[in-house]
Amino acid sequence: MNLTSAFTSRPEEALKSSYTKPLRHCPLHRRKILNKKTFIPLIILALLVLSGCAASSLSTAENKGATPLNAEEIFNLVSNNTLHMVASDFDAFVFCAQDGTLSARSMINNVKDNGGWDINSDNKLCLKFSVWYYGDMNCFSVYQEAGKDRYLLFTNNGALAFTIAVSEGNSQGIKIITKKGKEKTFLRSNLERDQGTNRSHPAPVAAPASAPTPAPAPDPVATSGPGASSEEISQTVKSMAKDCPGCNLREADLRKADLVGANLKGADLSGADLSRANLRRANLEGADLSGATLLSANMPGANLKDADLRGADFTGANLIHADFTDAKMDNTVLENTLREGTKGLKQ
Repeated sequence: MNLTSAFTSRPEEALKSSYTKPLRHCPLHRRKILNKKTFIPLIILALLVLSGCAASSLSTAENKGATPLNAEEIFNLVSNNTLHMVASDFDAFVFCAQDGTLSARSMINNVKDNGGWDINSDNKLCLKFSVWYYGDMNCFSVYQEAGKDRYLLFTNNGALAFTIAVSEGNSQGIKIITKKGKEKTFLRSNLERDQGTNRSHPAPVAAPASAPTPAPAPDPVATSGPGASSEEISQTVKSMAKDCPGCNLREADLRKADLVGANLKGADLSGADLSRANLRRANLEGADLSGATLLSANMPGANLKDADLRGADFTGANLIHADFTDAKMDNTVLENTLREGTKGLKQ
């Protein structure tokens, strides 16, 4: 397979070659006309050329002859190779190491990120950046365009997410982040073990290891009643906190709690310990977090509008794209926090 990148020129270079060179041969009085009347059409034309008129939906791509890749084909395409991923607001090179880590560099602002990649049981490529896209895991169907060495990534609803071109190895010299001690998941680990076999024979795709059966949730207990252990009380409080607007959780122990998307609007969390809690996109609007401890909390996209954060300690927290509009911030500790794209927060 020829894995030569199809994205070798930058948009600004394409535009320059499209309209500046002819201007040297135009009379002065025609240059103004050309600039005004043709500049926008030339931009549109250049963007169409650069995009290659890629199908904008899965059904359109299939009608044009695009074919889906199975798990083994995705692995062979991605593993130890560099993806040039392009979308309307995204342009980056991503190196996918065979051990499931990825290292990336944006072509827009040279910002770097890392994360992980995998293949799930639905034959989809899953990518998780540490910072970009709120750190969420996103999975895509992978299709190859008919007669081209270019690939399309589609979301679950069939919308085109990215076009990608692939080059062998770490072609861009991106700094590689090595994974340490993290268990492998989904299908990639099975396919990785098959690298010693002949790839001409399809490798069997094992079903993903079933997740361990979660322990049954403890029966509701009265926190002051006999027989309730501190662990049971803690688990009950953490479960309640997932949807508890206006609740009194004053000085609650919510360390490492999974509160992704939790609704805690107006809740009293003063003095609570939320260290290392996962509060991604949680609604904490108007909540009282005065004196709360949020060491290394994961809070990308959290809503903290009008919250009382006086004396709260966010040391080491991930606050990317969090909204602090009109929050009370007296004596709030923000040391070593990630604050890219935050709102209402003095940088």
